[in-house]
Amino acid sequence: VTGRNDWSSTLPFKNNSFFYPSFSSSFILDEIFNLPAYFTFAKARASWAQVGNDTRPYQTARYYDRIYSNSFTNPAQLFNAELKPEITSSYEFGLDLRMLKNRLGFDVAYYNNQSRNQILSIPLDPVTGFSTALINAGLINSKGWEVKLSGKPISNNKFTWNTTLLWSRNRSYVKELAEGISNQIIYQHNSNVLIEARVGGLMGDMYGRGFKRSPDGQIIYNSSNGLPAPLDPVAKKWGNAFADWKGSVSNELSYKNIRFSALIDGQMGGSMYSQTNHKNNTLGKTRVTLPGREGGIIGPGVVRKSDGTFVPNTVKAAASAYYDNYYQISNAETNIFDASFLKIRELRLEFSLPSTLLKKFGVQRTSIAVWGRDLFNFTKFPGFDPEGGNLNNGTLTPGVELAQFPSNRTMGTNLTFKF
Repeated sequence: VTGRNDWSSTLPFKNNSFFYPSFSSSFILDEIFNLPAYFTFAKARASWAQVGNDTRPYQTARYYDRIYSNSFTNPAQLFNAELKPEITSSYEFGLDLRMLKNRLGFDVAYYNNQSRNQILSIPLDPVTGFSTALINAGLINSKGWEVKLSGKPISNNKFTWNTTLLWSRNRSYVKELAEGISNQIIYQHNSNVLIEARVGGLMGDMYGRGFKRSPDGQIIYNSSNGLPAPLDPVAKKWGNAFADWKGSVSNELSYKNIRFSALIDGQMGGSMYSQTNHKNNTLGKTRVTLPGREGGIIGPGVVRKSDGTFVPNTVKAAASAYYDNYYQISNAETNIFDASFLKIRELRLEFSLPSTLLKKFGVQRTSIAVWGRDLFNFTKFPGFDPEGGNLNNGTLTPGVELAQFPSNRTMGTNLTFKF
């Protein structure tokens, strides 16, 4: 059982003290119950905890913002003299099983977090003199699973094989926001794509504009030039920035004085807006832009007649104009992709030299190893690496890729001496 109290200078004096406790317990099941003989160890655990959080400085009173070395301006955000600390309450249950003299292990955990009184910035009518206001509001519920399976399929004097599989899944649900506010923008790239928290939705849901479509779902084209009609002004949901699940598998094999290890990980699902895709396609640098280069292209879809009915599009457009319009930067529909990937994260080969070689110098063990990290990435994402994300004010923003650089492949060697 623990208890902690913080006093924060960034909160109002009457609200600057906040206490948060925790409780955790575990039960060694194989010492309580008569389990089958193949159980080496069994433990159940449970915990409950609260965590408090304050805010950045200068949010509780009116301060002027510095714009140059000797120039100041009125703040654009309305301060809040009544701010309260954020409080996150969480509980977790887990089970740790080890069997067959630790040759097989299984660990599973379920967690559930509730975050209240989140400090949010909400939009205001500009006639107030401010563009946003700082408030306490919102209830976010996050829950998920973490599973670990470990084993030692082979173990003898000459050869050993250890393997570990990890799997995790998390979902964060938006239960409440500020009164009168149904959605909160978390991040936006101009008006091209927005990551929003909407009541009833998930954290990380991505919204943007797409094609105008006929009642049966076909893209509507202009009858005058054969290009897609102006985008639908109503933003739609096109995916979620966070993965459906993540996983990894690691293996370590040892034979006499040689050791080899490999780590492969990745994620399934998740979406990402790609500015690289927009640039490459509008500049005609991808395979999808090959059709129509010689004689133009007729976009698959319909045109609207004056009486409101639809007929198949038969108007040919120049390829450059067509792809420039089809993959325009503001079209989230054609620039958001599945961010699934599988990555060979690390390979390592180590060779231990005979101890007799350097024994007279007091060296007990010597080894030489070669290794590589982020060696290969398998993905259908059109950018370089869906794991890279967008560097936004020093923070990687998931769900948006803005003309990223290729990720690094790192290789090296190690020479180790143990005395």
